[in-house]
Amino acid sequence: MASIGDFNPLQTSVPATKIEVTVSCRNLLDMDTFSKSDPVVVLYVQAIGTKEWREFGRTEVIDNTLNPDFVRKFVLDFFFEEKQNLRFDV
Repeated sequence: MASIGDFNPLQTSVPATKIEVTVSCRNLLDMDTFSKSDPVVVLYVQAIGTKEWREFGRTEVIDNTLNPDFVRKFVLDFFFEEKQNLRFDV
């Protein structure tokens, strides 16, 4: 599994810890014609000081639901007192 540290957003030693992010969605729009949607979430991380987004990971696909509770958890490095942008695309 990738780590936000792999992107080397900081060049200095900053206090950090690991966080675990779990994703669930409610009342998604039904984008399929003959059944309910098959949602998947893609997590993107923005390196500090840039506008570039990099894919960090994906959840599993859950078939035929508009209210998914994803099993996949994302483990990220959290840098104290630093703004860290995350983007979740469904």
